[in-house]
This record gives sequence, structure tokens and C-alpha cells, in this order.
Amino acid sequence: MNLKNNFFEDLSSVSLGINFNIGNYNRLSKKISIGDNVKIGHHCIIDDGVVIGNDVTIENYVLLKKNTKIGNNVFIDSYVRSSGDNIIEDNVKIRYGSTIAKKVKIKKGAFISPNVMTIYSTHEGKFLKETIIESQAFIGTAAVIGPGVKIGEKVVIGSMAYVSKDCIERGTYVGVPAKLIK
Repeated sequence: MNLKNNFFEDLSSVSLGINFNIGNYNRLSKKISIGDNVKIGHHCIIDDGVVIGNDVTIENYVLLKKNTKIGNNVFIDSYVRSSGDNIIEDNVKIRYGSTIAKKVKIKKGAFISPNVMTIYSTHEGKFLKETIIESQAFIGTAAVIGPGVKIGEKVVIGSMAYVSKDCIERGTYVGVPAKLIK
């Protein structure tokens, strides 16, 4: 474990598991918890209150804002950004360049393709409700998930779709706005 090229706001308030591997030039804030067998790449920022489970890989240039909770066996690719107060459950994969807005829950086994974006509030700046991506949902490349939307279990959202309403019924949703095509 190489801690010398990293910045810890308060190392005494950080809980580190066994087999922790960290790259260079990372910033880790106060009161964070990192489980066993965790790998963090280079140039990551991990804010206050972040909890990272076991067997997690966080690649390079990742931003995890305040109170993000990450389960076990999660892969977070490079350039992923989390706006905070998120829950990312077990066995989730979040690919390159995705943005997870504030108050998003990603449930077990979901797959987030590259450059997906979730949105926190309306164009008027109003928070509606938590955005939920259910278990084993698949979100295609560059899809945009609107504020307060729920994506159902095993639902597929096509690449470049804009999801403005709940997509609960199992099937594939494509287009702008996204519509079920089964």
C-alpha cells in the first residue's frame, strides 16, 4: 500500500480493510470506510462519509462525493462522477465517463454503460424524488435518465435514449423520449 503520494484529510478517521491497493495523487476525506480487497487507481477524490464495500475496483479520475455508499464486488471505471448521497449495491458495473447525480440508487447487478448521465432536478431546480435503477437493469451508452425516474428490474434502456418517465415493464426502451419496444 503506497500512501505517500496521496492526501488524507485525517488518516485517523479512515477505516481501511486488508489488501487495500491505492495508486498515486488521490485525495481521501474524513470519515470514510474502505473494505477488503479494494483497488483505487490514480487521481481520485473520495469525499466525507463515503463507504466502499469489499472486492471493489475504482479506476482513475473517479469522483465520489459525500455519503456515497458502494456495495461489494463493484467496478467503477475511469472518469465516473458521483454527486453524492448515492447507493450503489452489490455486483454493479459503472462504465467510463458516467455521471451519477445526487440521490440515485443503483440496485444489485445493474450495468451502466459508458457516458450515461442521470439528472437530479428539473429545469426549475426542483428535486422530485430519488432516481432508482432496479436490479439487473441495463442502461445503454450515452442514455440520459431524467430526475426521479424509476427503471424496473431487468429493463434495458437503449443507447442514447432519454428517459423522462418510469420504465417499469420488462423490455427494451429506446428513443427520445424513451418508449417500450419489447
